Amino acid sequence: MRHVGVVVAAVILTAVLGSPALAQASEVIHSYDVAIEIRADDSIRVTEVIAYDFGSTAHHGIFRDVPTREAYDDRYDRVYPLHVESVEATGGASADYEVSQEPGGITRIKIGDPDRTITGLHTYTIVYTVEAAMNGFRDHDELYWNAIGEYWEVPVETATATVSAPAAITDITCYAGPVSSTAPCDKERILEDGTARFRQSNLFPFEAFTVVVALPKGAVAEPQPRLVEPWSFDRAFARTSATVGLSGVLLVLLLAGSGWLLWTRGRDRRFVGSPIDQTMGNATGDAQAVPLFERGVAPVEFAPPEDLRPGQVGTIMDEQANTLDVTATIVDLAVRGYLTIEEIPKEGWFGKPDWMLHRTDKADADLLTYERTLLTGLFEAGNDATLSGLRRTFSERLAKVEDQLYTDAVKRGWFVKRPDKVRASWHARGALLFVAGIVLTFVLARWTTFGLVGIPVIVAGIVLTVGASRMPSRTAKGTAIARRVGGFRTVIETAETHMSRWAEEQNVFTRYLPYAIVFGLTEKWAKAFEGLAQMPPDTTWYLSSRPFIYADFGRALDDFSVTTGGTIASTPASSGSSGFSGGGFSGGGGGGGGGGSW
Repeated sequence: MRHVGVVVAAVILTAVLGSPALAQASEVIHSYDVAIEIRADDSIRVTEVIAYDFGSTAHHGIFRDVPTREAYDDRYDRVYPLHVESVEATGGASADYEVSQEPGGITRIKIGDPDRTITGLHTYTIVYTVEAAMNGFRDHDELYWNAIGEYWEVPVETATATVSAPAAITDITCYAGPVSSTAPCDKERILEDGTARFRQSNLFPFEAFTVVVALPKGAVAEPQPRLVEPWSFDRAFARTSATVGLSGVLLVLLLAGSGWLLWTRGRDRRFVGSPIDQTMGNATGDAQAVPLFERGVAPVEFAPPEDLRPGQVGTIMDEQANTLDVTATIVDLAVRGYLTIEEIPKEGWFGKPDWMLHRTDKADADLLTYERTLLTGLFEAGNDATLSGLRRTFSERLAKVEDQLYTDAVKRGWFVKRPDKVRASWHARGALLFVAGIVLTFVLARWTTFGLVGIPVIVAGIVLTVGASRMPSRTAKGTAIARRVGGFRTVIETAETHMSRWAEEQNVFTRYLPYAIVFGLTEKWAKAFEGLAQMPPDTTWYLSSRPFIYADFGRALDDFSVTTGGTIASTPASSGSSGFSGGGFSGGGGGGGGGGSW
């Protein structure tokens, strides 16, 4: 039986020593003395003297977490502004400290030297003031203070609290133990000098020590809790008659303003007069904004109007000089004899097709500026260039060609200003308005309940940014040319109905093929010629091992165009380079929290 008793005792001892409370017994607070001075202005001055024994475990110091914000009601939080006056430490421990605001309404006082550790017993004295700490009642004022909060992770052997006031304390009480405990503390009494004294022994980790004192009305300024309204989405974007009404009015005004800008600044001009006058010009040169919903008549044109080149056609049609226009120009230069394009069959299952470009001896005196720049740029390194060799090296030259296309369009009087610069300008304005809307919404939502009012500004910014693509406007001459180009596009799109006109013409297929590329009608253009009983066109500018078939040739040019567009637009690759606890309240008052070592 004696052996059984020893075993039982050992089991009980193991269970007790294995509990979280005693597992940290190597660290302990021998004494924790709190002196609270109630001041006449409703604030308190707190002095905490903490004898902290780190044992043999090295730490930098301690931290003290004081709750300074708690829920007051469904709308407000109560705050207790805290100001640290001083910190002292004994036994060579560092008294350096820093104060930070932690989640959960905690003010943390972190004491110690991050570059040095200590062991053994050290005493810390912390002095701080807390504003608006008192609670007001009809017949008395009261301090309800958690002298020691429930988040200390180490046991406290002895705790005392002394409260002094500018008038005689009329009543006191205290609590000790786990959270929300109503068990009284060990001792409480009002001393002869009018101060109140409280005492509690053996607080386990995560147990609290709360004191309550009452003062007669008038002893301190009438207590007024400091209340703040916490941020919430519903509060920031409150749906009231004022916020919804103001937001709605602002949205209507901003959208109306954006629409007015698009209507007045982004509409094309056209010549005044009959459909013929609109496309060919009138005698007076009078022009007006294109009426709403007017699509304009596109007269049939069997050749590019005014001998326009494919790049120019593409620019006037969509108001953009892009890689498709440049790709079509490369094919056009080949058709006109300035270069040849030779297929290089792919090798292996995973190989990719390539093309060799070869510059001919034909002089470039008749070329337009952008065409000459393109031709020179393609063969900058010599008279032969593979398409794949232009990858990540041609982008700057491409930008120059596109730039010259825009300049050419303005020089010909199709636009008052370069479309790319007009778009960029309105994109920037829309982006600026969008950012301003975000900033305004943030400010209003952060500090008021009028967050809804900022959203219309964001919406207007988005509308203006998206609408920037509509802001370039053609002149009357530009609109006339665009409509004529539209007529030529219709002919390319419906080529099968015009075969009789071209039955006797040679090489019309290849001559207009670059324009079909610009219009995205290569396949239709090739299909229209499949049944035409005439000699195959001159395709000596495109070298392939396959026999000529219209459909196959069209697909080959489509492949070339797609690959070329991606290749010449690719840019060079860029280089790269390759511990604390929280706190809280044990009751309906201030103070408390907890602390620990770090």
